[in-house]
Amino acid sequence: MKKFVIRGVIAIAPLTLSIGIIYWLFSFLEQLVAPPMKAIIGKYYIPGMGIVAAVIILFFIGCILNTWIISHITAFFDRILKKIPFFKSLYKMVKNVTHFFQASPSGEKDKVVEVTIAGQTLVGFITREDFSEFPSMGADRVAVYLPMSYQIGGYTVLVPRSSLKPIDLSVEDALQYTLIAWARKPEE
Repeated sequence: MKKFVIRGVIAIAPLTLSIGIIYWLFSFLEQLVAPPMKAIIGKYYIPGMGIVAAVIILFFIGCILNTWIISHITAFFDRILKKIPFFKSLYKMVKNVTHFFQASPSGEKDKVVEVTIAGQTLVGFITREDFSEFPSMGADRVAVYLPMSYQIGGYTVLVPRSSLKPIDLSVEDALQYTLIAWARKPEE
């Protein structure tokens, strides 16, 4: 009996968690955008319009931020925000994390590598290849992030480029394999 209950939980957990996260996100967007919309359009408001409006607003924000003048204005405010004590640390950390997960224009297949350290082969992601601003570190070094299973954390190591072997795998696939400790092939 216990075995069947556990199998049932394992079977429905991915679907339930995915639906729960999407529901939470949509509810959050609806609660954020619905009140101003209700004030503007009144009785013609239909539940769900807040979600649609939020997606449209985010799309237009993305379009506007790609213009030359706006990018200079946001850079100006960015410099100001980075001068506020305590806030600057949090702001810079969040910004760096979001930039890390942005898709690279050249593709990401070349970013997943094997690195051998003390006889152990580890899978990691190249996070930085140019250390020219740090002359004492040497020109041959590469920063590689080595994530831990179940996304508990990870390590960044600086290794010689010669100790890396590229893996023909996307960052997303490599993260999924790492998440489950390479125990089996992740679900498609």
